Amino acid sequence: IKNPLAGIRGAAQLLRDGLKDEDAPLAQLIIEESDRIRRLVDRMQALAEAEPAALAPVNLHRVLERVRALAANGFADGIVVREIYDPSLPLALADEDQLMQLFLNLMRNAAEATRRRGDSQGEIVLATAYRHGAWDGWGAGAPAQAAPLEVRVTDNGPGVADSVRGRLFEPFVSTRESGGGLGLAVAARVVAAHGGRLDFESTPGRTVFRVLLPIAGQQIEAT
Repeated sequence: IKNPLAGIRGAAQLLRDGLKDEDAPLAQLIIEESDRIRRLVDRMQALAEAEPAALAPVNLHRVLERVRALAANGFADGIVVREIYDPSLPLALADEDQLMQLFLNLMRNAAEATRRRGDSQGEIVLATAYRHGAWDGWGAGAPAQAAPLEVRVTDNGPGVADSVRGRLFEPFVSTRESGGGLGLAVAARVVAAHGGRLDFESTPGRTVFRVLLPIAGQQIEAT
């Protein structure tokens, strides 16, 4: 797809340079739409070519602190971020790099939500907890396993619109007009690759994304 698009774009550029002033915008439209399709293909390719998770013991709080530092010096600059951590939380069985991407995506989503408030009162809360009896694999035919390590990312933005609630983790579904719609789709894919669970609850003024992950060195079958 990308190769013929490059040809179309190049031909449109040549045409634009020789067109009358009133026709040049049409050639420019072809160029811009070709670029948009190429970006769409790039995003699809990035989603399809995700690397398998390299699972190892990971300290979730260390990952969250790195995510917090990156966010505070970038997309979450000026937003209050609070931590409520369970200091006794065991190590997770996870791919640290993929967890970084997962929580950066959730943090970016939360930061964008708080900015839609239109004031300076935006706040994000990062929280961890151990949930006894939390299991994943509830889908048909999926093996159940313990996934009691909970990470919550909470924002005080306006909430998730009813029109996208049922499709929020699908590719190209976004709560923002300018959103690419891949951040939450990638997050859901990462969590699934870890044998975990991702869900959310949202009301005006409070949205919580919850991630459940398994413990390192523990494999438990549900009874």
